[in-house]
Amino acid sequence: MTDVLPGSHAGTPELRLVLLGTIGCGKTLSGDTLLGQASSGSPSSSGSSPRICQLRRGASEGRRLTVVEAPRWYWSGGHMEAGVRKETERALELAAPGPHAFLLLVPVGQFTEVERRVPAELEEVFGEGVLKHTLVLFTCGDYLMGQGAGQYLEGEDPGLREVIDRCGGQYHVINNRRPQDREQVKELLEKVTMTTIPSYNDDNGSN
Repeated sequence: MTDVLPGSHAGTPELRLVLLGTIGCGKTLSGDTLLGQASSGSPSSSGSSPRICQLRRGASEGRRLTVVEAPRWYWSGGHMEAGVRKETERALELAAPGPHAFLLLVPVGQFTEVERRVPAELEEVFGEGVLKHTLVLFTCGDYLMGQGAGQYLEGEDPGLREVIDRCGGQYHVINNRRPQDREQVKELLEKVTMTTIPSYNDDNGSN
């Protein structure tokens, strides 16, 4: 498949984000928090299904946001199921002319072998450059119970740190039980703007 992220430009008032993750990672709740609104269940096709991309648009923290929830990942024989993979690829079309960033959702305390395999799978689906534009988003931030993210990572499976490193070291924690905390959203959008977007522009010689 061709490399990702055509048409992204620094300084745009719009951010196009693709949310990725396995079952129970909290994509819809994270979309609610990002957009500051409860999901209306607006599927990109007729009927809502965990195997179909969900497209949502809104405004948040002074920006227009396009949020695409990729389908839940189902694995067979160590690889993403073909139908789910095809629908995941369609997220690029829904985020046209191209997503600014991919958010890889990992619930706090729930890192598994599936998440360990995700970086390689993402490169197969979206192209080799995708990890430069991927940020690990820890959901269930309330489970940290006041513990700092760095301290949490020190006690976790080293494979989680490896996944973050493959994504350029970029991560953020979000607490979807506190959607009114807009500072956590503002910080996330700033991280996306300051890291993933410039790296794409650098790769493509944009100014």
